[in-house]
Amino acid sequence: MSGDESLRADRDILRNELRHASSEVDRAARRYRRASSLLLLAAMLFGLMASGLAGEAARGGPVAAKVAETTTGKVPSTLPPGWRNVCGLIAIFTFIGTAASGINSLLKISEHQASAFACLGALDALQTELLREADLRRATLDKVTAELAKLRREHAEYFQRFRET
Repeated sequence: MSGDESLRADRDILRNELRHASSEVDRAARRYRRASSLLLLAAMLFGLMASGLAGEAARGGPVAAKVAETTTGKVPSTLPPGWRNVCGLIAIFTFIGTAASGINSLLKISEHQASAFACLGALDALQTELLREADLRRATLDKVTAELAKLRREHAEYFQRFRET
């Protein structure tokens, strides 16, 4: 095998490895995006429900009264047990919304998402580096291999295949 054929074979192997690595990181980024979206949706939904119910209860509105009536089976009067139930629901909704926001922040999901997409961009750049047929040299392959190894070290959590168990 000539030197050029050897370089091309090595380049093709490296391209394939980069494609697989990009797929893995892309899947990780998508998982973070889904988790972030679901937690944000839960936080917003339960926060809005709690706010709406609390507002209704504060003004003695029909929705809050109906909730109080449903939980006790009777139309509530001034400060009946039904209003305590409404307050309990408000506490639950607020807790779930707050917990979802807290979990999202604690797990730094949006930061992981951004980091995974940055890693994916770097992998795409490495793939582009290998596309230049006229500039195919051992130094290019060595540089791309070194950069890939660096990405694997810096972003190990996105490369499942390379995780230690």
